[in-house]
Amino acid sequence: MNKKIARFIVLGLMLFLHWNCKKVDRAKTYLHLSHTRTEADDTIDSLTLKIDFDEFDMLWLGGDLTYYTSKKAETLAYADSIYNIKNPNTLWALGNHDYADTVLVQKFTKRPPYYTYHQNGITFMVLDTQDSLSNVNGKQLDFFQRVTDTLQTSSHLVILHHKLIWLYGHPELEAKIPAISNAGLGDCFVCLNPNNFYTDLYPQLLEIEKKGIEVLCVAGDIGTKIKEFEYRTPEGIDFLASGIESGEAGNKALVFQHDLSVRQMTWTYQLIGDLIRK
Repeated sequence: MNKKIARFIVLGLMLFLHWNCKKVDRAKTYLHLSHTRTEADDTIDSLTLKIDFDEFDMLWLGGDLTYYTSKKAETLAYADSIYNIKNPNTLWALGNHDYADTVLVQKFTKRPPYYTYHQNGITFMVLDTQDSLSNVNGKQLDFFQRVTDTLQTSSHLVILHHKLIWLYGHPELEAKIPAISNAGLGDCFVCLNPNNFYTDLYPQLLEIEKKGIEVLCVAGDIGTKIKEFEYRTPEGIDFLASGIESGEAGNKALVFQHDLSVRQMTWTYQLIGDLIRK
């Protein structure tokens, strides 16, 4: 074979492989998983333990990892051995079962209970819906407003939280709380409490949407009654939730596919069993 032709073929092959690798790099996969606790201390749903979390580019945890996740340092270390919660790409919205010692959580993760994180053109906002009984107020509300006021270039704003705070006050969804949320509507620490989502947060999110930034609110306090929830508001904001009930059939997680080249994200609910490598 002519040497020039051979070099041309080799160069073409190298360019193809380089382009193909870059194409693969433009596709990311994220997993949202919640309510993996059992009724026993220091344990996680046995099927969940078989998931290879390294197969996902990010892990989003919606809370209630174990029955008392932060009561002991040993339990936090156990959760870390499964979920790698110290990893910046593991985002954890605290649930009521994670809330025994938030100071210990902060020492362990090196992050506050609410914070932002930027990755792959997405702004992530992790909220603490246990801090003021489902409300976002005080310093956390100030934080929320600062972020939303200055957000300009992200393709998406993904808000991760435990309580399904957008059910309360919605003309269609509030009546469905008993059939959707693990926690019923009430006035207690584990309850879905009356809150300020539609008065203080939702108007800001509508302004974000007007900038061409897609808004997703992703919650984690389901699983005992339903395994998936999805609702799009007339303005185009998505309310999503996923969670499991340990030991039950039909448990699901929420899997996101993110195409960075076109700045688009899609999602599907997948059975936990289907996420386990055979």
